This record gives sequence, structure tokens and C-alpha cells, in this order.
Amino acid sequence: MISTTNVTLSYGKRVLFKEVTMKFNPGNCYGLIGANGAGKSTFLKILSGEIQPDKGEIFVGNHERIAVLRQDQFAFDEETVFNTVIMGHEKLYRIMAEREQLYSKGDFSEEDGIRSAELEGEFAEMNG
Repeated sequence: MISTTNVTLSYGKRVLFKEVTMKFNPGNCYGLIGANGAGKSTFLKILSGEIQPDKGEIFVGNHERIAVLRQDQFAFDEETVFNTVIMGHEKLYRIMAEREQLYSKGDFSEEDGIRSAELEGEFAEMNG
């Protein structure tokens, strides 16, 4: 479960959020809607830990993770949809990319085999 308790954030005199308390329960899908400039992206940055609220707490369960894709409509034009989604979890994507690079080598060495085993272990631990 991911939850917030009394999250407050202001920029100068402008209050974006005041004492926001909510729970995101496993198995549910959530949408965040609002006018441009209302603070949707800022709230997601708070959830992901990219920025800190002025007040309040964010709780992310031990078996939960938050993955983020930045708002850049052209950044992923050359990528598949699958890769674009996985890129939201940077560490998982780096592991996957390095693993694929190793497996595509024509001259797979013993060191490559050892490294690929390490990567497979990390990939599995992250539910890749």
C-alpha cells in the first residue's frame, strides 16, 4: 500500500496541497485529474520522493515500488512501448539492457556468463 498523511506543499503564498491524506490500495487503478498548473505532476513527484512536502509523510510499503516516466512526449519516440514502460523503473531497465547486451554478444565469455547470472538474480529479485 502507498499512503500519504497530512501532505502539505506551498510555493510562496500559493498552497498546492494542504493536509492531503489518502491511501492507494493494491489491485486498484487510480487517476489524477485536474486543470493545468493544479499540481498533478508535483503531487506525483512528492509520491516518488523526487521532492519533499513542506509537511506530512509518504509511506510506500516494503513490497511496493513507484516508477516514473518524465513528461516529455518525444523522449521515447524510438523505443517500444514495453521498453518505455520499463524505463519508468530506471534500475530495472538498466539491468534488462545490460543483460540483453550480454546475450547478444557473439563471443560470450566466462566473465559474461558470471555477470549475466548476477543480472538474472537482480532482475528476478525486482520481479522483472
